[in-house]
Amino acid sequence: MNQPARNIRSAQRPYRAKNSATLGDGWPDRRPQLEGIEMFDKQGLERQVKTASGPSGRLARWRAALMAGGVLTAVGFTLAGGAVAGEIKDEPRFKHRQDFSSLRDWNLKAENIIPHGANPLYYPIVPGHKHVHERPDHPDGKYRKETVVLDSTEDFDIAGIGKFKTAVVQEEEYIDGVLTQRALNWFALDKTTNSVYAFGEVSWEIDEGKPVFAGTWRAGELDGDVVAEPGLLMPGTFTVGGRYLFDGGSVNLGGSENMETGIEMTVPAGTFKNCVRVREQGLRELHDITDKIWCPVVGVVADTSDGKLIVSNALPKDNPAADVSSVGKLRDKPLKYTPPVAKVSGDQATKIALAEIPGKVTSVKIERKKGKNVYVVEIQTPKDGEKDVFVDIESGKIVGTD
Repeated sequence: MNQPARNIRSAQRPYRAKNSATLGDGWPDRRPQLEGIEMFDKQGLERQVKTASGPSGRLARWRAALMAGGVLTAVGFTLAGGAVAGEIKDEPRFKHRQDFSSLRDWNLKAENIIPHGANPLYYPIVPGHKHVHERPDHPDGKYRKETVVLDSTEDFDIAGIGKFKTAVVQEEEYIDGVLTQRALNWFALDKTTNSVYAFGEVSWEIDEGKPVFAGTWRAGELDGDVVAEPGLLMPGTFTVGGRYLFDGGSVNLGGSENMETGIEMTVPAGTFKNCVRVREQGLRELHDITDKIWCPVVGVVADTSDGKLIVSNALPKDNPAADVSSVGKLRDKPLKYTPPVAKVSGDQATKIALAEIPGKVTSVKIERKKGKNVYVVEIQTPKDGEKDVFVDIESGKIVGTD
């Protein structure tokens, strides 16, 4: 789930903050061949903030989404002929956390959680899977997101669930061929239902080719004042009207609703049938809405934020879009990191920022500013337009404004 991007004022502003906009037909016939990405160097990783003992706080939901940059204007899918057009102007259908199923409803048990497998409507969560989405009409330039399931796992031990392993799914985002952000997501399936869950993420912004730690969250660990919960990405059985939290944290809370089945969709990777539509909605920013079209075997083929599916090696080999040679090199091991501890919650940071600059808060996220990990609280003011207030995640002090 993403909010609209705006003019980037700093080279370090993450491009994961993409706005939803009409996805037109301006797709190139040929995909650019991008150079391989070198491994993070040790010195770059050592620049990350070191923390005291104790659990890490959930700093930001950077994927999938993931929320940044203004108020979302989402776009609806006009399904006839596979076109995409028109803003989603619907009022939020459900406004409260309790309107969506959550961890307490899912009966997750460690003995049933597996790192690799397949869901009928999700891409294969198996090592070596690759796919790419592109959005050439992104306001900041040609946007490209490469997704790779790495040949590695992440260990979890969550109270009430137990010990288990997750897959590590890498996402790399580019603007005009330049790598701007990398994230590692921790996904797993419940083998009894084939439902796909998210258990956390760690992300880096790429500044002049160097990784700068951006944020992390882990299910079962403190997220400000509460413990972060897993999110349900796709249920094993799709039922229209089904609702579930895809993000159970306190800073960014979001729910999904299964909207429609029987969709046929044409994108650069091909024409897909028996697809479904899922609407993701913020529960703090109620008009933060994203629609996604999910299709059997390949997963998302159209997303109002990330664009359309270009290539996937889940496709039949005789489909030219099965060629994923343009995707960056697969990494064998997850990146090392030492996430900071957030001692100030997102709500507390919001109150601190509003005391400094009154107005309407449009986004709260974590970024690296002035050598510190800070909440960036974006505020729309009546007279001066958009302002950013940087609140230190540990001390709660304002370290700057923009």
